[in-house]
Amino acid sequence: MNFNAQHLIIGLIQFIIIVMLAPFFAGFIHKLKQRARGQKGINIFQFYINFNKLLKKELVLSKDATFISNISPYIVFVTYLIILLMLPAFYRYSLFGISSDVILIAYSLALATFFMTLYAMDQGSAFGGLAASREWFLTVLSEPSLIFIFISLAIFTKQGRITDIFYVIQKGAENAFLTGAGSSAVSVAIPFLLFISLFIVSISENARIPIDNPETHLELTMFHEANILEASGKHLGLYEYGSYLKLTVFLTIMSLILFPYMAVNIYQIPLAFIIYVLKMIILCIFIAGVEIVNPKMRVFRVPNILSVSFILSLIAMILSIRRF
Repeated sequence: MNFNAQHLIIGLIQFIIIVMLAPFFAGFIHKLKQRARGQKGINIFQFYINFNKLLKKELVLSKDATFISNISPYIVFVTYLIILLMLPAFYRYSLFGISSDVILIAYSLALATFFMTLYAMDQGSAFGGLAASREWFLTVLSEPSLIFIFISLAIFTKQGRITDIFYVIQKGAENAFLTGAGSSAVSVAIPFLLFISLFIVSISENARIPIDNPETHLELTMFHEANILEASGKHLGLYEYGSYLKLTVFLTIMSLILFPYMAVNIYQIPLAFIIYVLKMIILCIFIAGVEIVNPKMRVFRVPNILSVSFILSLIAMILSIRRF
């Protein structure tokens, strides 16, 4: 088999596996939180069942809705799929790896948020404008951190594509381990700072406690959930599945910063896949733990925690420039 054809086929298989696993990771976090509260908890595959039910339900749209409401759920869902097509997980080459520019990934995330808030306003309900303003309040605060994180990774590795960035980090870690030379304190500090910063951003971007709590329907506290309050049927299903994909995108990037191991040939794939799933489960347990021990914070305290993320990403970028 041609070498490039092998990359394309395995990259496609990798993409399908990640998309299929996305609701499992979200369900696993939900199950852990419910068990910690002393509840029996949902079926760990409940989100797959919910998605199947939503696809069969009748679609109801507001009489004020325009074509924006019809196309937005699909654009949001497809945008997250495209990001996953660019992202490596357990194999070094992704299907769209050649286009996996870090800035493109950051602004693809912003594009999905833009269309989701358009959907919220297009429904013509009082909640729409409120939800859109709250969503962009969070996005404006977290976007600089996310951009700095990606730029820091690019400067740190001297690469622009996300697939090359994590491959360089992996090779550096392997060389340090095999030769025993170790890395400088600065080199170790940069991924650590970026991981903490990205974790805070992911809590905000994925509507997790303590910044948001999509499980509640209290009008004074809703952020993300208010955007899709009017959604029904397959539109709601696409938004829900899109949120699982978005969570998987952030968890996958964090897992590669935490422990950058990817298969570089077909024989390493089984081990790399097992390590990838273990890393994702550890991150899910970590997120569930943070959500269990923290209450949802007041809205006006959110800038405080996101400013921590911004400072950490800024420090990481300065260290990366000094190391360049």
